[in-house]
Amino acid sequence: MEIRYLDLGEVTPEIYTALWEYDNVIDLKEPTFIKFSTITPYVQFWQGPYWDKKTQEWKNDYTDLSTFYNSKELAGVPLCRCYIKIELNYGADIAYYIASPNGTDFILYVPDSDKNKRKNIDNMFQKTLCEILGDRNINTKIDGNDVYFELNGTYKKFSGSLYRPATNGFGYVDNGITYSFDSELANKLRRITNEINIKKFEVEDISEVAGGVWEVDPTIDRDELDFEVVQRMSNHLGYTIRQDTLTRDEENLLFERGHRRMTDKEWYLHGNNNSFDIY
Repeated sequence: MEIRYLDLGEVTPEIYTALWEYDNVIDLKEPTFIKFSTITPYVQFWQGPYWDKKTQEWKNDYTDLSTFYNSKELAGVPLCRCYIKIELNYGADIAYYIASPNGTDFILYVPDSDKNKRKNIDNMFQKTLCEILGDRNINTKIDGNDVYFELNGTYKKFSGSLYRPATNGFGYVDNGITYSFDSELANKLRRITNEINIKKFEVEDISEVAGGVWEVDPTIDRDELDFEVVQRMSNHLGYTIRQDTLTRDEENLLFERGHRRMTDKEWYLHGNNNSFDIY
């Protein structure tokens, strides 16, 4: 069976924002593997909807992000609250992600999905990253949904993952590789004080616990490693790769959705999703 492989390279913040909800914008009809990165440094906020184990239903939080959007520290940096269902509770009001041109993101859509299948693919993805870096003599470890590399006896996070149900019976799994981490931007965000319980490491300088794999080996060929991830994951899942590109209509739909996410104040400040179509 084939998997549609979309290597999108560097994309605008609008496209980048929309790709996390690709299945709410594009009608999923086949297994799909997307590789991409942002063209500019970019801060994303993640909040859900989240799965309530007690009531067995999806619920929303409406945390006010005005403090971040109005902060002088982040002036000129693109910000966005992304829409993505969160199947696993991370014990905070909201999470953040520092996107950078020096990082690669992967999104995988597979059919006939249930939660166990998604979890197994997530584990497969993490182990594949560890194997590939191990082949390059880099020690790694997995902790929850994060993967760490070892440098001089210290482990640093370079990868995080998430899985969820998608449309048309598909499952969604994402993962990423940080090659060079923008700790300066992350520390600016972390210094903004408010009452929001944001997911973060309890350290003064985030570079102590998070980084990029080029810190260990600056000679790593990023394009080679990225495609090795795609090849190994596709092989593990029994797919042959069919390289493809977004159609003009698909690209326009994604840009439109991302632009609205970044400019609709009810959404990006308060998490009010009422003006968006969700399938």
